[in-house]
Amino acid sequence: MPYTVLVIENEPASLALLKTIVTECNYLPRCVSTGTAALKLVVEENPALILLELMLPDMDGFDVCRRLRKQSSIPLIIVSSRTSELDRICGFELGADDYVTKPFHPAELACRIQALMRTAYARRSGPRHSPSLHFERVVIEPDSREVTVEGKPVHLTPKEFELLLALAENHGNVVSSDWLLLNIWGYDQSIRTRTLDVHINRLRSKIEPDSAHPQLIRTISGVGYSFAGAAA
Repeated sequence: MPYTVLVIENEPASLALLKTIVTECNYLPRCVSTGTAALKLVVEENPALILLELMLPDMDGFDVCRRLRKQSSIPLIIVSSRTSELDRICGFELGADDYVTKPFHPAELACRIQALMRTAYARRSGPRHSPSLHFERVVIEPDSREVTVEGKPVHLTPKEFELLLALAENHGNVVSSDWLLLNIWGYDQSIRTRTLDVHINRLRSKIEPDSAHPQLIRTISGVGYSFAGAAA
């Protein structure tokens, strides 16, 4: 059975386009036009991925995103006519994995959908052979995508997990911002974005004892980031 993708969009032309893109990616689209209906459907059907327009008739899309993240870490892409950098940052801060602005090229959105689905589900469905990564406070299970901090489970979005895994697999080394943006989001060096900064801040808030004074994920000014946790 194909994965289900929830499309939250109330503009007919955009809805038709998104539905076509999802179908051509070989996923099953489930479409709603309001935030209320979307929140209800997430509980009932647990879709594999969500495409969210921010401009909805009954509530702001950011409120939908905030409420979704309180109950699940389902991969989520904001696909919206709101194009400001502030909106993009707010979306990432609320837990979106990607942000695509309208108008967009259908092939680009299809690629982003496929990439996020691979990120979120490839390890789960494939053979399990990746060793656990053990650090002083943090344990990372690459195959099950589970993270515990001091023995307590921590819920990460797909992009947050991939970011943590990339840093942890290179612990003690500096990983450049350009490399992270290219390999986790598919952004090349010509794209200047605060996507990475926002995700690093969210990740620190979940795994650091004091996110204002990070001990595990350190910023290397002008270069990138380093995971400083000592392997256990």
